[in-house]
Amino acid sequence: MRPIIEVVYDAEIIKAIAPKNAADREEGIHYCEGWEDFSNMGVSVLCAYDVQNQMSHVFTQNELHDFLALCQNAKVLIGFNTVRFDNKLLQANGIEIPEGRSCDLLRLIWQAKGLNADVFIPKTHGGYKLDAVSDANLSMNKIGNGALAPVWWQRGQIGKVITYCLRDVYLTWQLYEKAIGTGYLVDPKFGGFIDLRSVMEDVRKKAGYISEAPLDYQGSKFQMS
Repeated sequence: MRPIIEVVYDAEIIKAIAPKNAADREEGIHYCEGWEDFSNMGVSVLCAYDVQNQMSHVFTQNELHDFLALCQNAKVLIGFNTVRFDNKLLQANGIEIPEGRSCDLLRLIWQAKGLNADVFIPKTHGGYKLDAVSDANLSMNKIGNGALAPVWWQRGQIGKVITYCLRDVYLTWQLYEKAIGTGYLVDPKFGGFIDLRSVMEDVRKKAGYISEAPLDYQGSKFQMS
């Protein structure tokens, strides 16, 4: 086994997000009270990809500390919207993601666009969901959405949730690889390119990448130190 440097991860919840209209609640489905009710959501699955060993992992709620063990020596923990969601969900379930090792691609996109990543304003920050960014850059899409996953889980469609979660991990990894390799992502909202070279520099250093040539739109060769 190679030393683990980069881990990509994504978590799904057990309880569904309560609709604004109580009449829209489905019979037999348990709900939490919204996207901020982290302590009441539960974790159905947490999927992770060990980049260096090219190995996928699936953890259920009673195995979360095994995920922590996997990430113990990793230098970069990669996700999409993890600071605002996944990390808070995991924290509510006893798992702390070190801020200094967290690489949230959505935050990096916002920062590269000159936006405040700590304040979400729909007009300026919207339009950069994982599905949109993946479609623009990879011609690939998600296979559902986070609100459906807990409904599937409660209906016993466990494999469907795991497949959905693994797909999100894969898309995130592909976007990360493109961003760290070329320094750019296609902007799904306005077209053109998002220049991530500056905001990705610290991530590249932590992950041990050495640029052999200046980054440009075609990218450059990288090697692990």
